[in-house]
Amino acid sequence: MTRKVLLTGASGNIGSFFRTTYADRYDFVLTDVRPPKDVTDQPFTQADLSDFDAICALCDGVDTVIHLGADPRMEAPWETLLPSNVIGLYNVFEAARLAGCRRVIFASSINAVWGYPPELQLRTDEPVNPANLYGATKCWGEAVARVYSNAHGLSSLCLRFGAVQPRTSEIISMGNEWLDIVLTYEDCVRLIASAVDAPDELKFGIFNGVSNNRYKRMDLRDTCAILGYDPQDDAFVLAEAKENE
Repeated sequence: MTRKVLLTGASGNIGSFFRTTYADRYDFVLTDVRPPKDVTDQPFTQADLSDFDAICALCDGVDTVIHLGADPRMEAPWETLLPSNVIGLYNVFEAARLAGCRRVIFASSINAVWGYPPELQLRTDEPVNPANLYGATKCWGEAVARVYSNAHGLSSLCLRFGAVQPRTSEIISMGNEWLDIVLTYEDCVRLIASAVDAPDELKFGIFNGVSNNRYKRMDLRDTCAILGYDPQDDAFVLAEAKENE
């Protein structure tokens, strides 16, 4: 049976790439605060995450919620983080619980642990250590996911994305300080799909997400072993290829 998947933030870069890549694999229901730029025959509802009733209606009959919707700016102010990243996050989990959804996949971020020194390879068993309010909202999201898993049995998987970039990004260049945290769009959607298709009995987890980079600031062992994530890109190789063009 094809999984029915509610995708929040469906008009954003990651959401658009995911629904396009897996259009034939999942039965999508799309939502965002703004309509998609492209024409799609997938059902779309324009809604604000802070509108609980709207989110509840969208969860009806859904197997898996992929929650990408948020204010994604590292410097975002509290005034926008509160409705989008805090209230909206709660609304998604509570609506999914009420609707009997199988799983919620939460797009967390390396910003949840960005306060650690750059020479430390980041594992998911380290305490959270955000360096900005945006990162603090991702810590909140991971904690809410744990609550809904423990208290309600809702499978709640958190994906800590690194720097999600197209392969043509200026960040993917030799000497760039973020090269070791690059997660290409191609690998990002592989990671999300692996979380959607992970066994039903997996009820909670926090999983790092970067590409198969020569050096990985984020440790991927659990992500690969538990989710079956198989990243294909190496940001260092891509950067070297650009340099040699």
